[in-house]
Amino acid sequence: MELKPIDTKSRIEAVDALRGFALLGILIANIPFAGESIIAGKLDSVMTFLWHLLIDKKFISIFSMLFGFGFYIQMKRAEEKNVNFIKYYTIRMLLLFAIGTLHAFIIWNGDIIRAYAFGGIALLFIRKWSVKRLLITALLFSIFLTTIVFIGNSEFGWRVYNYDYALANELPITTSYFRYFTINAIMDPWVNFLQDMPITLVFTFGNILIGFIMAKVDFFLLPEKLNKLTTFLIIQGITIGFAGSYIYNKIISGEIELDQSLMWVPFVVVAGMISQSIMYISVFLRLYKRNVFKKVLLFFTLVGRTSMSNYIFQSVFYLFVFFHCTMTLQLFGKLTIAETFLIGVLFYLLQSGLTYLWLKNRNQGPLEKIWKGLSYRMAKSKQNSEFKIVRKNNCISNSSSTTINNTLSKNYNKVKQNIKNTRTYLSFKISSTFYSWTISQIQYLKFVTEKIHKK
Repeated sequence: MELKPIDTKSRIEAVDALRGFALLGILIANIPFAGESIIAGKLDSVMTFLWHLLIDKKFISIFSMLFGFGFYIQMKRAEEKNVNFIKYYTIRMLLLFAIGTLHAFIIWNGDIIRAYAFGGIALLFIRKWSVKRLLITALLFSIFLTTIVFIGNSEFGWRVYNYDYALANELPITTSYFRYFTINAIMDPWVNFLQDMPITLVFTFGNILIGFIMAKVDFFLLPEKLNKLTTFLIIQGITIGFAGSYIYNKIISGEIELDQSLMWVPFVVVAGMISQSIMYISVFLRLYKRNVFKKVLLFFTLVGRTSMSNYIFQSVFYLFVFFHCTMTLQLFGKLTIAETFLIGVLFYLLQSGLTYLWLKNRNQGPLEKIWKGLSYRMAKSKQNSEFKIVRKNNCISNSSSTTINNTLSKNYNKVKQNIKNTRTYLSFKISSTFYSWTISQIQYLKFVTEKIHKK
């Protein structure tokens, strides 16, 4: 059997809605505004505070957790259909990394997709761990390692760039797209890997693991048995979460200056941000179970079903509406923060309308269709080529080699059932395949030799 795009009826509607809600938050979090050079507005200080308190880092965390959920769903479907998940998902992640690279260089350098591809590959190696072991690893990455890297970057000068920092100010206002592309290439986080990517990768991977764990315990289905847990997570998010975000705003605004006596503060901030993100998820899912709120939250479902296409579309929106290199609206530096956020909300409404029209006669977004279609075809093509090689080897083997291969196959299946460790399984499969190929070649040489002697 083979994997195919999941049909609309099989999707978990609440997760699609949650993913669409996360994309609204990501749009507001990433929307470009000009910092100190912005046109002053009466609500700017309030909007900046609310942005740090409610939005910044929270929705991208939710999006990352939902990526972990998606990994779990793909894994279970592959197991049900007896598909080689490792091969298929590796191809899928390599294609995702390629899409992210194009996105970062051509459209917008704030891409997170490549970090997801990296995290997806890493998750393959630990996907069979127990929930307890996964949870410890998730907390290690998302809180402890993230905070350590943050302290190293801010206090010990780990993040030192080889390019002029002024390029960041030039990027949104350059009127040359070639110059825009060049700056993107210079400032790309993966080009400046040691400076930019450690904190992104550990934080993102930790959140992906949290989402994977939530999927394993059926958190997104919100069964009755998890009511006490979600209540606890909501209380924790409201207390520790908002407290951490409030302190984060104080640090960003310069009201709190971190020194050695306050090295514990970043741990609270990061833990608070993750708690707040999980609290958002818990509240959303609880509200979704109530028909009164479900009718409203269903609005986010369509955008959530086409999350990759709409995520990239948001970057195109930044490029053509705000940045100057496209010579279109060039709104960067011409709006207050409140006006900028309002433009973002209006664009999300436009996205929702366009997505509705697109999905009228389709079941997935344009980029999803290309990405998943290529993944399925490449995985299937590789599987077919392996089958042809095996078939060819079988054709040239005589009865003795058939007996040997049958014995090998029986032993292989017995050992395969007892092997749980992924890396051991892969090594064993490679060794077995090589052994089988060697036997067939020996039998072939024997067959040729006998023919020669007969002549």
